[in-house]
Parts: sequence; structure tokens; C-alpha cells
Amino acid sequence: MAEEQPQSKGKKIVKLLLMLFLLLVLIIGGFALGIYLRLFDTQSANEKLGLYNLPIIGQYFVKPAPTKDEMENTPVEDAKPEKDKPEAKKVTISKKEIEKQMKEREAQEKKRVSKLARLYNEMKPRDAAQAMDSLDDDLCIAILQRMEEGNAAKVLSEFEASKTARLTQIMYEGTKKKMNTEDDARKMLEDQQSNPSGDAAAQ
Repeated sequence: MAEEQPQSKGKKIVKLLLMLFLLLVLIIGGFALGIYLRLFDTQSANEKLGLYNLPIIGQYFVKPAPTKDEMENTPVEDAKPEKDKPEAKKVTISKKEIEKQMKEREAQEKKRVSKLARLYNEMKPRDAAQAMDSLDDDLCIAILQRMEEGNAAKVLSEFEASKTARLTQIMYEGTKKKMNTEDDARKMLEDQQSNPSGDAAAQ
């Protein structure tokens, strides 16, 4: 009888602890379910109870913005005067460094254009012309000048007559003229046609 009494006490303690644990799980689960189903106003609970300060749960709550009274009562820190602030160091670049950077950029640009020229050389002239049609004139000319002459001529022949004439004129002069519209190209062609003798004399 004496042995049975401690065993029954131990069973009662285990049952009591188990019930307390289940009750705790039910409370936490019910609270979580209430938040999920929006049965509780978590924002007001957070403000009133300060849930954001709690150790584990606090990470799920944001500290509310301070009220007007709190803002007025908060002391303002004195800003550092301008004299105390460390001055930003001025970066100076020498002329040689600028020239070096410019040369590096030019070299990289030439490499890129040469690679493009090789790619366009491998394409059919019509496909190359279609791809280059939307490129600006400077890039078109840079690519055409690095392509094989035969392929460049075939690509030029696939462009519209106005674009071919415009690119030819720019390549001849060596600088890009301000001809951005078809009217500019048309005017250039008319000038060439109206003055064929001048071209012949120049030859």
C-alpha cells in the first residue's frame, strides 16, 4: 500500500504537468489562430501591452511611432558644427591619368567594334543590314570600316538608298554630319545630282 501511494502521486503530478502543458499550447495556439483570423487587433495590443519588447514574440511586432507628446518631450541632440566635421578629401586626377584612361577606353571600344565586325562578317548581308539598320550611324560606320571590304559593300547595298548615301557621305568626309532625317539625306542626294560636273572635275 505504501509503494502504491508514491506511484499514484507521481502519476498525478505527471497528469497535472501534462494538462498544464496542453492548456498552455491551447492558449498559444488560440492566440496565434486569433491573430491569423484577425479576431484580435494586434496593433492596439502591441501599443498597449508593449509586445515589441517581449523576448521571442517581440521580433514579430514593430515598435509604434512616437506620439506628438513624446516627440515634444524628446531632447534634441546638438548637431556638430561645420568646423568639427572632417572635410571631404578632394580627388585630383592628373592629365596623364586622364589621357591613360581615355586611351584604355578607346582600346576597349576598338576591341568591341572589331568583335562586332567579325560577327557581322559571318552573317548574310541582308541579315547584317537588318540588324545594323537600327544602330546609329557612327557605330554602323565603325563596324563597316572593320569588316572585309566585299562584305561591307554587300551590306551597304542592302540598306535603303538614303541610308547608304548618308553613310557613304560621312565615311568620305571622315566626320559625322548632322543628318538625322530622310530630308537631310534627300537634300544631299539632290546636291550631288545637280552638281555632277563638279564631282567629275574633282576626280
